[in-house]
Amino acid sequence: MNRLVRYWREDYGVDRPLESESLVRRLLNRYVVAALMNTFPRAATRVFSRSRGELARLLFAEREGGSYRVLRAMYAYEDRAHRGDLINRLLMQSPAVKAARNRRRIAQRMLEVGLGSLPQHAPALVLALGGGDGNLEAEVIARNPRRDVFYCGVDMDERAADENREVLQRHGIEGRGVTFAGTIAEKADVDAILDRAGRRLGVRFDGVGVAVCQGITEYLDLGLKTNETLSRLLTAIRQSAVPEASLVISQTDYHDRVKYLERGLSWHMRLRSRDELAAEVEKAGWQIAECEMEPMRLITMCRAANAEPGRLRVDGESPLRQPAAKRTPAPTTGWRLLARGRR
Repeated sequence: MNRLVRYWREDYGVDRPLESESLVRRLLNRYVVAALMNTFPRAATRVFSRSRGELARLLFAEREGGSYRVLRAMYAYEDRAHRGDLINRLLMQSPAVKAARNRRRIAQRMLEVGLGSLPQHAPALVLALGGGDGNLEAEVIARNPRRDVFYCGVDMDERAADENREVLQRHGIEGRGVTFAGTIAEKADVDAILDRAGRRLGVRFDGVGVAVCQGITEYLDLGLKTNETLSRLLTAIRQSAVPEASLVISQTDYHDRVKYLERGLSWHMRLRSRDELAAEVEKAGWQIAECEMEPMRLITMCRAANAEPGRLRVDGESPLRQPAAKRTPAPTTGWRLLARGRR
């Protein structure tokens, strides 16, 4: 009976860990609702701008696009006090928003697995790229019994650094985390972050323990057919990681609002398939442990381990693809390190 109850709750009941939709609702959302929004973007913007909800306001009135504040508003659906009015609640039930909430839950599970594979005798550092205010990682670190797990976030939005202290304090891990306003593109940038984080936290780190890249790959190599920037970033993280390190990474495969968002919000994304993402992860020297699409089938989530060239993938027969021959990179929309810590 316990198995049956657990199966019902996790797969069909209100306690199920991930959100999904019926085939009919998914088809309606993708081919009817999305088509209307793409056809009448100005009218849709006016309608959603009337909402008093935070998500609708950020997306359609303030046009923040993919900022961490938008993601935080997507997660607020779990809190009845912050669901907003009817328009906002409808928006929070859209496939893209459900996929974002699924991505968060899967990333936290993968982060827990990554922390469990790290050695117990040395301090562990969770490096979150595009980490926002650190809520995702802070929840996992707070649940972990180890007291020597630390958080370091890097985000282009300086407001993330300002809110990080409050988030860490709320989760009871104040003094074990720091956020920098800036970006990372090369190994030198990662090393600089490790050095600054170590000095700020009073801990010496041998390298990155778990790197979390959630919701950032869509903004690398925009408008290009190559993956130069993404490849350099993944390689830089691996070169500065401890031998037992893990990588948690997400990528949007398909977005049912992407045309509308580009026309109405100037929000552009680089869509990559699961195979394309896995190939870049492997070329950078990581070994795929698991790679799957969340139930809404919009976002691919991967967890990979630090690997030596020539090792086999865990979930497939194909060997790791070797890096392509060195060539002069084309102009990209890459990240550069600013590393302005909170003063």
